Amino acid sequence: MLAIDKSSNAFLRYTKLNQILEESSMPTIKNVCVFCGSNHGYDPQFLEQTNALGTYLAHHDHPVVYGGGKEGLMGAIATSTMAAGGQVIGIIPTFLRELGLAKDDVTTFIETATMDERKDEMLRQSDAFIVLPGGFGTFEEFTTMLSWSQINVHQKPIALFNIDHYFDDLVAMMQKSCDAGFAPQENMNLFINATTIDGIFNGFATFKHQLPYKYTN
Repeated sequence: MLAIDKSSNAFLRYTKLNQILEESSMPTIKNVCVFCGSNHGYDPQFLEQTNALGTYLAHHDHPVVYGGGKEGLMGAIATSTMAAGGQVIGIIPTFLRELGLAKDDVTTFIETATMDERKDEMLRQSDAFIVLPGGFGTFEEFTTMLSWSQINVHQKPIALFNIDHYFDDLVAMMQKSCDAGFAPQENMNLFINATTIDGIFNGFATFKHQLPYKYTN
């Protein structure tokens, strides 16, 4: 493995950018985007904790941004938030709405032309991200926001709600990418891995977006 040249222009640019980020204050978290599955999953804890999260977000005045669906944990996070008096912003591509998958009785309903535009709008509407258990689409949403954080497209906190250790293998795979030299170890600090709602928001309270020097070898 080659040593990092800390005198290089690229490394110095990363260092300067981190100084700027450290000097800027962490914005107040208002809207929270929730990524989650369009199924409930087999473990009853998934639905129970999703409902608990929706209630918590409503009671703490955090409007929920989510993928606009009515099925599975997606429908549950919207329903539980609104039942507790909270606001919900649903964002869904037109083709999914036309398939009858949309929950259009939320506070604000936004249609997009494509899946990519949906993610762009979710990023624009949100101050932080919570990832609940889900399938391939949920993984894609999480890794998109994480990779965008890595290249400074945004500086917003991201948390895995690791209910019943659902994400343990995913976290281990990301650690393996660091161990194998494909990502700096510091990248593991770009997201929070928590098993409780309190753990998520404690992580949000102390989160600092710091960019490592990406090119390790």
